[in-house]
Amino acid sequence: MTTAREGAREGWGANARGFACGALVVAAATGEGGCERRGASAAEAAPTSNKSTAQWRIYTDIGRGLVQEGKLDEARRYLQRALVEAKKGFGEDDAHVAAALNNLAELNRIEARWEDSQAMFGEALEILRRKYGENHPAVGTALHNLAGCRLAQDDVDGAYDLYAKSLARKEATLGTNHPEYATTLYHMAEVLCRSDRKEDAIVLLERSIKVSEEIGAAHTDACARRMKRLAQLLWECERFEDAERVRRRILSTLEHMNGIDHVKIAGACESLALVLMKLGRLAEATSLLERSAKILARVRGDGGALALASTRLHLAEAAQGMGNDDKALKFCRLALEILSPSALDAVRRDGLRPEIRVGVVVQHARAAALLCELAPDDATGDEHARNAAQNLVAVKAVPGIDRRVLDSIDRAEFNLTRASRRVRQ
Repeated sequence: MTTAREGAREGWGANARGFACGALVVAAATGEGGCERRGASAAEAAPTSNKSTAQWRIYTDIGRGLVQEGKLDEARRYLQRALVEAKKGFGEDDAHVAAALNNLAELNRIEARWEDSQAMFGEALEILRRKYGENHPAVGTALHNLAGCRLAQDDVDGAYDLYAKSLARKEATLGTNHPEYATTLYHMAEVLCRSDRKEDAIVLLERSIKVSEEIGAAHTDACARRMKRLAQLLWECERFEDAERVRRRILSTLEHMNGIDHVKIAGACESLALVLMKLGRLAEATSLLERSAKILARVRGDGGALALASTRLHLAEAAQGMGNDDKALKFCRLALEILSPSALDAVRRDGLRPEIRVGVVVQHARAAALLCELAPDDATGDEHARNAAQNLVAVKAVPGIDRRVLDSIDRAEFNLTRASRRVRQ
């Protein structure tokens, strides 16, 4: 998990694009993880100009630019000035004021200032209700934004209620074949996941994806992201045949969008291979993993090396499953060459996101356990196992890890202990 400011620097691109400025005067950012926006009518987009309306536009544009540069304190000053000028130039109950409030609410959301964010989203919503009435797409968008703020504060029931109201407004005003309708379905599915209602979430995700496909947005990052989430839920529900179907669609979509040798193809191949391994189709999985490894071998940097190590570890597991222990041992050792120093580095680097730190350490523990099984007389296996056990204990104390991540550590400890015990016996 990143800090609020790190999140702003890493993830603001999508959010900043929709910060209300210029003709976009009703709501804030569009994006899977942020807020939505909706343009005002042409008459409102080009109001009678005066000094304050011009300054509102200038201050908003400057604030957006500062956000993109990660200068959030300075951005806040300009966005606050934009709000003042919006009230002067357009009047207290104008949609431009709602847009300015939404911009500040979104900044507060990114900085985890939840009470301020919720208050400003709520104030913007009330302005839009007074101006347009309840049955207007801008009101649906504002309800969606407020729901996201509630969810970030773990108010799952409150968030779902607001998303449901947003969906109803969008259905009434935009119809069901609209990207904003699909976006709210996606977010409602995420709320259901938080309530452990995964099967219900799967239904909503499938509807969201279907809408995207029907409006010609199948080959977009948003649709691909939703398909990945759907495949993950199907995996968690052990619906592996359905997960395979979705993973194949993801691979085809990414090939269409990026070409057959793009780095994103490596991840799609590996994810599909893991499903096939669950289904016992190891030869087909191996072919996909080899394709993934070939792509990743050309990628520079730590990220590429860790991804390659993960693929090699899966190749080792597939080879073991097919009874080829020599091949499995080869890939296991290649994976450990990267994972061993990386795991130690992950334990020491407080700046890394907790899930990344834990993920690397767990991968190393899996590889160490496999080495113990494949080569019980190899002293390096015992050394890797000891180091992996120490690393697992260390990352348990990392702040900010949730129950799901802790469960992955527990499983890695159990498997490592079992493999080490077999060696001793």
